Amino acid sequence: MNITVFRVDERLIHGQIVTAWIAYADATQIIVADDKAANDEFQKSLLQMTTPKNIQLKIIGIAEAIKTIKEDTSDSKALLIVRGPKEALQLIEGGIDLKEINIGNINMKKGKKKILGNLWVDDEDISNLTKLSEAGISLDVRTVPNERSQDAMKLILN
Repeated sequence: MNITVFRVDERLIHGQIVTAWIAYADATQIIVADDKAANDEFQKSLLQMTTPKNIQLKIIGIAEAIKTIKEDTSDSKALLIVRGPKEALQLIEGGIDLKEINIGNINMKKGKKKILGNLWVDDEDISNLTKLSEAGISLDVRTVPNERSQDAMKLILN
């Protein structure tokens, strides 16, 4: 399996994924690596409904995602989506060797600081993003592929 785009997006699958990111990733499948979604039948059915019929969808927990990605030796191209920086770090620490993560959407919540309209972070997010950056991973902030890329760490540290 070839992960062509690794994206952090709290919304998981939504319009921008369907209309822009699948094509940009040239993906034939989406892997949602998320323990919460993997254990929620209602959320799984909603994600399935939003996924185009020609795209294979796997909604699996973090541990299963690590195993699946490592064991799949096919040439298939996949869009990998996680809910937040914590899950992204778990995949990297689990041995998923990727050098760039697209930070698409981290929602506003109490206790989070606004960086951009679609990027709100708390101390845990900053810690996890910092660990990813220190591991040599580029953290590219873009909502859609044709937007200008911005470096997450430069935005956060300013």
